[in-house]
Amino acid sequence: MPARSTEDVITSLIEFVNKRKVTITKEEMLKIAQLVRIKLSNGEIEHYSKELTMLDWIHDILLQVNTEGVSPIRYGSIDKDIHVRDDVVNAQNIKEEILSNTKSEHGYFVVPKVIND
Repeated sequence: MPARSTEDVITSLIEFVNKRKVTITKEEMLKIAQLVRIKLSNGEIEHYSKELTMLDWIHDILLQVNTEGVSPIRYGSIDKDIHVRDDVVNAQNIKEEILSNTKSEHGYFVVPKVIND
């Protein structure tokens, strides 16, 4: 697909937002909900179907933007160089303190089983 101008991309995005055409089906949304272990009402299914469709469409639009010759932005800023602190190993043993905030057994977090045998 040929690269599109920024104005074309924005116009296309605005047209899509105004139409709010849903392409993710109810069945697909229910499958997604099942995979992430959540229950959705009919209203939530419709809402999130629109949201996920829009995200997918925006992703497709962004892939069409011509970024040739554009330097990547690092650390979310183009105006200034941001100093990122060095990672320093701290000798403190805070394992017990961390584990005291949640259910644990034998020094490990206890989490709900999400994978079936």
